[in-house]
Amino acid sequence: MSNLTQRILTALVGAPLLAGAAYLGGWYFGAVVLAIALIAQHELYTMLEKTGMPSWRVFGLVLGALLAVRALWPPVLPAAVVVTLAMVAWSPFARSAQPAVRLGTTLLGAIYPAALVAFLTDLRVGRSAVVGDWEAFLLLLTLFLLIWATDILAYVVGKSFGRHALAPSISPKKTWEGAFGGAFGAIGAAVALKLTLLPFLAWPHVIAVALICGVFSQLGDLAESQIKREAGVKDSGTLLPGHGGFLDRFDAMVLAAPAMFLYLKYIAQLYA
Repeated sequence: MSNLTQRILTALVGAPLLAGAAYLGGWYFGAVVLAIALIAQHELYTMLEKTGMPSWRVFGLVLGALLAVRALWPPVLPAAVVVTLAMVAWSPFARSAQPAVRLGTTLLGAIYPAALVAFLTDLRVGRSAVVGDWEAFLLLLTLFLLIWATDILAYVVGKSFGRHALAPSISPKKTWEGAFGGAFGAIGAAVALKLTLLPFLAWPHVIAVALICGVFSQLGDLAESQIKREAGVKDSGTLLPGHGGFLDRFDAMVLAAPAMFLYLKYIAQLYA
């Protein structure tokens, strides 16, 4: 089976499952986000170990799990603080090699990707006078569609017109032309969504959200590419045939989801 066929089959199975969980919301979606966060975090720890940066994986995954369900169960935040304090206090007495490196790597994985990708749940469960359950679902769906539009247009424009390397030492095939094409693709998709599914979102916010998704999704991809290059691996994992690992598939959302939520909450004031 070719790589393209595997990608298509995985997408045909995974996309409806993700969209269905997003539609149901609540703990249905929260459980999916938790699984994504922990698998991606595990993949990150594995890659970082290849660069000589080991972690205390159990500590990290427990902390990552707590941070990943924060939006649905806010009382876990004190528990996350306790776990962090315990780990920091214990680290000087640990008999592991490179305790300082392990502490930093463990905390990194709990934040990137676990805590950041968990903002997908914030987008889904957030409410206000304007945003009810249906609107929250549409905003989350908007994130997905804009990231996919960015990815597709960046590939098409980059392959057709790309001449100037974007980050040659990290990802030689990515170009500035492709990056701008991806951003404009997000804007075009956002305009279509405004005219169909997002009447409650003002035009300035539509364009801002498009730019946030178009820019931060590509930065998220580059950030993960940098880690993979240093680790000497092609993919973060093997669980998604044709796509690699979970971090490969959701790297764009790791940065785009929190950026979009923070904009909608504090600038657009769309979430309470």
